[in-house]
Formats: sequence, C-alpha cells, structure tokens
Amino acid sequence: MKNYRRRIKFLAAWMLILLQIFALAGCRGITESGDKTGSAGETESSELTGGQSGDILQVQVLKIGKADAILLFCGGRTMVIDCGEEEDGQEVLDSLQGKGVAEIDVLIITHFDKDHVGGADTVVEEMPVKRVLLPAYTGSGTEYADFMAALENAGLEPENLQEPVQFPLGDASVLVEPPASYEIPAGAQEYDNNFSLITTVEYSGQQMIFTGDIEKQRIQEWLAQGEAEQKTCTVLKVPHHGVYNTALEDLFRTLQPSYAIICDSKKNPADDRTLELLHQYGADCLQTRNGDITILCSNKGIEIHQK
Repeated sequence: MKNYRRRIKFLAAWMLILLQIFALAGCRGITESGDKTGSAGETESSELTGGQSGDILQVQVLKIGKADAILLFCGGRTMVIDCGEEEDGQEVLDSLQGKGVAEIDVLIITHFDKDHVGGADTVVEEMPVKRVLLPAYTGSGTEYADFMAALENAGLEPENLQEPVQFPLGDASVLVEPPASYEIPAGAQEYDNNFSLITTVEYSGQQMIFTGDIEKQRIQEWLAQGEAEQKTCTVLKVPHHGVYNTALEDLFRTLQPSYAIICDSKKNPADDRTLELLHQYGADCLQTRNGDITILCSNKGIEIHQK
C-alpha cells in the first residue's frame, strides 16, 4: 500500500511539471537588465495594457505578414508606426481597442508603400487621431489616395517632415528623422523606401530604433550624419523586412543592437544573409512570422515576449 501511494505521488508530481511546461511552450520570453539573460514565459506583472502605467513603455509589433504595424504605449499616450496593408487596418484597431485605447496621440506613416500605409485609412476613419507625421513626398496607388481622403474627411492636417521633430510620449522621448532630400537620383526607380521616416524612442536609458524600409543609400546617408554613432540601441526594427543590402553590416556594427525585430512572413522570410549578420553582431533576432512581439521597457530593464 505504501509503495502504491508513493507511485501515485510520483506520477502526480510529474503531471504537474508537464502541465507547467506545456503552459510555457506557447510563449517565448526574453528579459534584459544590463547583461543579457533569458527567461521563458510571461508573468502576471507583465500583463500591462495601453500604457496605463506611468513607469513602463510597451511596444507591440503585430504579426500581419510582410508588412509593418507597430503600437507604442507610455504614460497613457499612444503612438502608431505604420498600419500594414489594406486588410490589416481592422487588426490594428482591434489591438488598440483591446488595450482600452480610444484615441491615437501620434500616427506615423514611414512611407507610402501599400504594406505600410494600406490600413491607415481604416484606422483614421474609425479612431480619433491627434497628430499625423508623414514624409514630404507624394505617394501613388489607391492605398495612398484612400489615406489622404480619410485624413481630409477627418479634418486632419498632416505634418510633412522636412526637418527632424522631437516630442514626448508619456515619459519617453521620440525623435523622427526624415531624409536629407526627397529628390530621386537620376536613373533610380522604386525609391520610396529611402524616403522612410526613422523613429528613435528613448526610455529609461534604453533606445529603440524603427527604420521603416530604408535601403542602402538612406542607411549610408544616415550613418554619415554622425548622430547614429550616439545611438547604440537595445532594440532595432530591421529595415525593409530583413531584405539584405550591403549597407546593413555598417548599420549593425554602428548600432550594436541587443535585439533585432524583423517584420516578415513564412511566405516572405528575411534573407539568410541578414540573419547571419545579426548573429555575427550578437543580436537576438525575433521575426513576426512567428507571432506578435511585445516589448516591455522599465527602469528595471527590458522584457521581450513573443506568441
């Protein structure tokens, strides 16, 4: 009888361990505070919503295929960087409303390709927006036209950036940098990517840099300005969905990102050469092809979760 009871207790203990493992398997978590350390699973203290806490910056990068939609919350303020393709606008709204957000403080559209501006008309039509920051060039395509019409209908006058702008988002500091020029070089085609706005968010000593779809020419221009030397960052949103170009090595070497976020999909994954470079420079890489990415930044460090 005693042996039988021991077996029952032994089996019960193993069942509890297995249940805990299964519960954690669906979520990838990384915690940084100074040096890199790893921990799996989300804790109850990490369930922060809509920037309601004044001592945390929360960033959510949505899994919407090879497209960008990034939501930032800090001190009760909300900022959105890009809105994916046309069919992604409702998902952006659902994510915002799910966090109790009723108004967007700042909407940034990095450039006017359909996988960045496509869902923006839906967002503007369905949710109040206080401020809109755009690059200072004229886009093409129905997605751009629909977005501009939505802005007009909402009575919104966008700021078309010719110079950098800086502003607070709660306790975070935001810097948005346009290109030095919106002129298309002679013979160049499909140059919109290099007009992308670059957004740097600083909070509690940590820097996150969101680079839109900048390519070789814009990367070289930005690095040549010298200010990037001051921007070694904790989190880098890798340009152009991880498509490789020869300037990426200079970018990664200069910024030395601890974490790299790539907005890609299983159908259109990041280039292997880009992933190899990130590994070479010691960055932990997370791709939206594997799920939504949530970043939590406080004075205790950074947590990154994916599920």
